[in-house]
Amino acid sequence: MKSFASIVLFLLSSLSVVHAQNETGRFFKNLENGFCMGIDEHHYIYTYHCHHERVTQFERTGNRLVAQTGDSAGMCLESEQDPGHLDSTLDEWPRFKACEAGNSAQIFEFQPDGRWTGHVGGDGYANEYCMALLNPNHIRVKLELSSNGNCIIWFDADTGTVGDPIITGLGGQQFKFDGRDDAWYANIAIQSQSNNLFDSSTSSLFQWNMKFKEFPTCPKGDDMFVSSIAYDFGNGNTVLIATTSEQVPQCENQICLGDGTLHISFDGGETFVSNPGDYNFGVGNRVVSHNTYDACSRKWFDFDISKNVNKDVSLLRGQTERTLEMETEKPALQYLTEQQRSTIRPVECEGWIQERFAKNDLFMQKGQWSTIHVESPEISFHVEYRRNNLDHDVDGQCNFQSLDAWMTRVSKVLYGEKWNGILGETRNKNGVEGRFNILRGQNDSDYEVNGPFVTEFPALHIR
Repeated sequence: MKSFASIVLFLLSSLSVVHAQNETGRFFKNLENGFCMGIDEHHYIYTYHCHHERVTQFERTGNRLVAQTGDSAGMCLESEQDPGHLDSTLDEWPRFKACEAGNSAQIFEFQPDGRWTGHVGGDGYANEYCMALLNPNHIRVKLELSSNGNCIIWFDADTGTVGDPIITGLGGQQFKFDGRDDAWYANIAIQSQSNNLFDSSTSSLFQWNMKFKEFPTCPKGDDMFVSSIAYDFGNGNTVLIATTSEQVPQCENQICLGDGTLHISFDGGETFVSNPGDYNFGVGNRVVSHNTYDACSRKWFDFDISKNVNKDVSLLRGQTERTLEMETEKPALQYLTEQQRSTIRPVECEGWIQERFAKNDLFMQKGQWSTIHVESPEISFHVEYRRNNLDHDVDGQCNFQSLDAWMTRVSKVLYGEKWNGILGETRNKNGVEGRFNILRGQNDSDYEVNGPFVTEFPALHIR
């Protein structure tokens, strides 16, 4: 089930891409166009269709990228300055050469947002560079300043992005979770234990379940994606996010999420809304949903432990500007500015965001991709909906729908409870690798639940 990856499943789920010491797999330019990274006969990097013979397998070894197949097998990626200074700028060409331990030009880093970055000698290693296409219509890859905003977003085949059930855990672990078509799984289950010595019962504080769907036009092993997500915040406050393969009839003449294929329910699935909007449910709970396009689709996979009323914010991994506040209800457009720097192509996205502010028409945007923000007093989420080629029968193309979901904030109180479920069990397993070492349940069925809001599953009782 590795697709180019993301649901971070993260399912890509709230999960973060790790800087693995050794990981082997193809690196994809993007899924929509079906391009993968490859090496030509002169050891330079190009993008090829993913079934091309020049597509290469790579291994990340520390901060070096080593080719594993083809003419360049065993060589390391290195920046090479072009003496012609194309376009009167400093141009560096990534090329594979013999690996040298002390060669600083071979040091690159795979960033959590999918960029390959490094520094070059031509400017004294002062600025960060990334891989980019020579021009939008050219498949050759060069290095240019990251600040230009043209970085190619490469996706590791072993990374949880785009809804494919590859789990990247809260401790940075990565493992494959197969699951089965049309089944629901418990991703996070947080339950409270009774304080009564004579009562061992538990009650659910929060439940995050997800439904898998198989897409037969995708390659075997890359064909399972997350198609629905259910959040139960307790006290009857629930959110169900579901997809349909076809546009619903009421959206033929309306502006709808995902062009009428994405739907939200606040009553356990009895009724759904399909229109973009700002919705409040229960006390202090809110959903903001709108359509977007690929440049503005978000690619962060980290979350904050919220301060609530405490001034000191404790962060899970490093500093961030993405803390979500519950004290006041912010304008819906503010979500755009908060996520702008973490989008796939932030420079291109900035123009779109400014136009939305100027026209105040966020909820009037049409589109096949959508963004959903889910907030509650205790925990908040960001959900990205992506789809590919559903309206076109293209031979060899993977037609899929995918929900990527991850946490953006969790309260200290909820964080202090015991977490169960697929993602929940990764929380206290830092340094542990491998699905069977991380999860208590050795079978995927140990995490199956019998519906979107069911809290009982076998792994809860495995010790």
